Formats: sequence, structure tokens, C-alpha cells
Amino acid sequence: MAPVLILPPALCLSPYGSALHEKPSNLINSSTTQLSSQQQNKMFRRSTTNLTTIRLNSEENIPLNGSTNKQTTENKYKSSKSQSSSSSGNLRQRSITWTKNNIITPALSSAHLRKTFSQQNDKLPNTFEEILNTTHRTEREVKASLFKLRRMVLIEGLPEENLPKLDPSVQHLIRPTSLRSKIWKHFLGVYHVSANEYVHLIKKGKSCVYDKVRNDTFRTLATDKKFLERVNEEMLIRVLNAFAWKMKSSSTCGNQPITYVQGMNVLAAPFLFTMSEIDAFFSFATFIQTCCPLYVTPTLQGVHCGLKLLDQCLQILDPKLFNYLKSKNLTAEIYALSSVLTLCACTPPLEQVLKLWDFLLAYGVHLNILCVIAQLILIRDQLLEAQSPMKLLRTMPELNAKSVISLTVQLVQQIPDKLYDLLVRHPFDSSVENALKKKNQFT
Repeated sequence: MAPVLILPPALCLSPYGSALHEKPSNLINSSTTQLSSQQQNKMFRRSTTNLTTIRLNSEENIPLNGSTNKQTTENKYKSSKSQSSSSSGNLRQRSITWTKNNIITPALSSAHLRKTFSQQNDKLPNTFEEILNTTHRTEREVKASLFKLRRMVLIEGLPEENLPKLDPSVQHLIRPTSLRSKIWKHFLGVYHVSANEYVHLIKKGKSCVYDKVRNDTFRTLATDKKFLERVNEEMLIRVLNAFAWKMKSSSTCGNQPITYVQGMNVLAAPFLFTMSEIDAFFSFATFIQTCCPLYVTPTLQGVHCGLKLLDQCLQILDPKLFNYLKSKNLTAEIYALSSVLTLCACTPPLEQVLKLWDFLLAYGVHLNILCVIAQLILIRDQLLEAQSPMKLLRTMPELNAKSVISLTVQLVQQIPDKLYDLLVRHPFDSSVENALKKKNQFT
């Protein structure tokens, strides 16, 4: 029996529910191999995912390579939530001042429930494979497993998988199911796919955006040999054209229709690299509709809101860097459009993009804004010394997912709650645009 996911209509804007509003705890810097129950409960301030799945399992068993030992970060970046003097410009030299405002309320307020939850967590399976193949009988068991799955992605990361090179003639036919594809589908709530529906959409022929799709697909990750060995252009065209038909008949975001926009080809690429074509189509469609529908409206409303939020967050996190870039007339609209629109998928290498997406799909795509800021801070010294920083920003340095994630989970704790709420909602809530028009509300 396949697992079933039912979300109340109010939560369908986001597969994460209101858990999106909770800031991931800085667990990645833990030097211990075992997490205490207090650390586990700090992952979210509250747990309101509202899943009603009765089974959370995988139809196939995938052998895992490597161990599941906790990894500690090599990035020792530390920062402060308190106001700093103008002389302390180097954000990396600051330290966190912990106050009671920093402490995250445990997910369950009742001591009895916390104890029960902790005991239940101790009995849960301890590997990705075991979690995916476990039968869950209650909603609480599902929540606990998803909670643990997210925590494992954050601390351990998914094990390396050697995906085979595929001959172009069979790329769309043969696709071994990877562990990553299963994890992504669980985070997105994609438990059912329909070959009949996908074939029906393909048979409709060329959509009204077909020419736009063809203008973009041939250059999708064109320099990445591993991608080209597993994904051909025809697969991209079919998925994107079928998606255009699906959106034309079923979905809008507010008053703006969801349609094909430039950059969507790059968003589809990681799904096709990781999954079979049918799984990739339904996962990609769910991802766009639930995680970031405002990113693909004709006006790119969510993207532009994200760029404004990036500027506001950078001004809070690193005023010196923000002011320097501003003095060079560089705003996020100029240097970060591609990184925000594609969730950093435009920054090579692809294997690092996949690791970053593990984190974003686990905790929310809104965190990509802070991931972009993390990349800026990692090259902060070069930017401040450069006479023309745009030359550095035009092609971002190669992505290092571990360093970016490590820094992001530290930066997130310093964002004011009101600003973080807008950050969470900007990919799918059109009211954020009006809220951002209020000036000086966070600084």
C-alpha cells in the first residue's frame, strides 16, 4: 500500500506547513556524536506539520554507502545577534551572545508529552534506509520520522551515491531509484505519480511557451559533463512543456498565472538528474506549485521580493559589506538574480547543488536567500578589497555546500522574527510585496 499524504487546504501553499516559520537550530557545529533530547527539541519552536500519513516507506531498498557518523563542520564562523560597533566590521570575528530570547521553545510544551516524544525518538530507526522503510501507524510517528529525517540531512548529509552514466538512447527509460530521489519526494509529499497523466500532457503537443522552452533547454548546465551523461535535452523539453500544459489548465497564484519563465529549465535540471522522468515531472510540478509559485509568475514577484529581502538581511548581518556594495551601486537585483531564481542551481558544481537542495527541501526554500548571503560572506575579504567587486559576483566561486549550510544555520538565528516571517512567506504569499514597501521597519 502506497503512503498517503493529506494536507489541510490552508497549508497547501507550502508542504512544510507552519514549520517553515521555525528557524533551524545551529546543530551542525555540535562536536558530539549523540544529540541530547534538549538539542533535538530545539530544532523547531513548535511542531505543526499536520501530516496524516499512515505509512512512510519506500518501495525499493537502496544499499547505503559509507557510515552515518555525525560530521562536524570545518567552518568556525561565529556571529553576534547584538549590535556591533562600527569598528568591528569583520562579521566572522564576532561571537554569539546567548540570551533567553535565543532559546527556542521545545516543540511540545507539556513535560509529559516531551518525555513521551523523547522516548519515541529513541525507538526510531537510525539510518535513512530504515526510516524510509518503516511503517508508521500514527500522525505523531510520521512527524517524529520527518523531524529525524530533516535533522539527519542537516548534521550528516546524504551518503555519496555513484549514479551511472546513461547512453543517450536510453536516458529516459533506465533510471535506478536513488536515495536522494526518495528523500526529496518525501519532503515534497510526492507519494503518487501517474504515467497516464504525464503521457496525456505530452500528447497535447506544443504549448504556447514551447518556443521559449526550446530557447533555454539546449544551454541548461551545458558545461556539466555528469549532467549531460544522464539528462538529454528532449527530457527537459518534455517535462517543461508538460508542466506548461498542466499549469494552464489548473493553477494560478493569486491573480497571476504560473507559467514558464527563463530559469525554470535550471530548476528542473536537479530533479531530472536525480529521478526518473515521470518522478521528476511530478516532483518538479509539486515543488513549483507549493514551494515557490511566485517565483514563476510573469513578473517574477517572489524573486524580486527575495532580492529585496536579501538586501535587508545583508544590511543586518554585515552592515560594512552591505554599505560597500551599495557604494558601488550594487544591489541584490544586480548581482543575485540568477542565484535567487534558480536556488543556486546555476552555481557549479552540480553535486554541491544537490547537497544544498537536500537542506533547502528539508527546511524551506526561503533559506536560499541566506545561502546566497553566506556565499558573499565567504568571499567577504576579496569583495572588500576589490576595486570592481562585480567581476567577482558575475561568476560566483564554486559552491561548497557544507560551508554554506554551516554558515546559513548560524545566520538564521540573527534575523529578526518579523523579517524572518516575510522571508518564509515570500516565495508563495503575495502580501509580502506590500509589507516590504514599509521602510526602515527592521533596522
